[in-house]
Amino acid sequence: MDVLLLVARTLLLIFAALNFRSTTWRLISCSVVVALLAADMPLIHTGDMVFDHLLGTILGVTILRSVRILLLVRPLEEYRHESDRVPAYRLPFIQRFLWLFKMACSPRGIGWSFMAENSVVPVDLCHRTRASFITSRLRWFFSHYLLLEAATLYTNYNPVFLSEASVTSQGFIMQCLNVVAFPCQAYAILTCIHCALAVVAVGANLSEPQAWPQPFGHWKNAYTIRKSWGKVWHQMFRHDLTLFGPHRPKCNNPWDLVRSEHPSASKPREREPWATAYRRLCYAFICSAFVHVCGDIVLQFRVWSKISSTGASGTMDTPNLIGYSAPYFFLQPVGVLVEDAVMEVGKRMGLREGAWTRMVGYVWVWMFTGLSSAFTLDGLIAAFRIGQRAGEGIGAKATLIEIIADRLFGVQLAPVISSWLSHV
Repeated sequence: MDVLLLVARTLLLIFAALNFRSTTWRLISCSVVVALLAADMPLIHTGDMVFDHLLGTILGVTILRSVRILLLVRPLEEYRHESDRVPAYRLPFIQRFLWLFKMACSPRGIGWSFMAENSVVPVDLCHRTRASFITSRLRWFFSHYLLLEAATLYTNYNPVFLSEASVTSQGFIMQCLNVVAFPCQAYAILTCIHCALAVVAVGANLSEPQAWPQPFGHWKNAYTIRKSWGKVWHQMFRHDLTLFGPHRPKCNNPWDLVRSEHPSASKPREREPWATAYRRLCYAFICSAFVHVCGDIVLQFRVWSKISSTGASGTMDTPNLIGYSAPYFFLQPVGVLVEDAVMEVGKRMGLREGAWTRMVGYVWVWMFTGLSSAFTLDGLIAAFRIGQRAGEGIGAKATLIEIIADRLFGVQLAPVISSWLSHV
């Protein structure tokens, strides 16, 4: 159990509940939380370096959340839940702490005043009864668990992940599959966790089904780089990644009724300047790079620990992994700039969005992702493999699919998959 992370998150809520007026005390409280999170980085050791990296990114997200809650905003005064009857800062300390805990459990702001507009996919109407919702989330859980097993099976026995070969060595099509294998695992894990929590919360009557929309957007919207991040992938962390940069003007007091009673409140919002939106996009990817570099730092500590434990520090070069993840995220605004320019040219030529333009968009996103992530993934895979024998997969345990295929059909999937992928 990660004790320091738990302590840091608890202190974050306590400091926020105290609602310091002094900037000095807010800086001190934020520094304490960030120091605890930094001290936790060398201590993370799950036994699986992939999960170590994932936990490192969670630490990075928590650092950004600490900066937002303790320095940039006053959540007790600037945020409001739809069920609130009085401002949160008027509540007793314990109730303020529980209110903040409830807010922390809703990173997308479902039912909160900071929920991003038009970004969260609502729960389908046919799944808004408790029985139908639980049934649908159980289906999602098992289908995504199978996806996790399939992705794990792929990474365990693909020759690229069993050697020092680059993910680009199997050709471009296989390269695109290779670079999405690990994100696919993260996607499946987060979806399974979200579905399990949703089933428990709704089944125990702790919340309504509408409070648990799916954790990621519809993949059909991923036909541009901008949409694939904003509408699909960054659903859970969008609020944390957009803490810096220009924001649309809004009332800081959610209890101010002037905004809803003003005659102009129903007018459509004016489109913001392109430069403002693009600058905010760049800041979001800088924050995303920082989060994943925190995962790199955790991985670096694990590599140092493995090398020192094997006594090979003097016989092998220690790879430097800190910053390996950053170039991929720094390239994303460049891709968005290119596609925005192409779409603007298309509009001036009279082209309209349709099925064929979306198909071109899917191919563009797939190609750009495959090309931009190869360098980062090669470095991380090399780190994952440190301390493993040649030919040993990144995952050590057999998957459920392998066990079922062996016991029911007598088929050993490992040699079959390895043989097939080695001839691709």
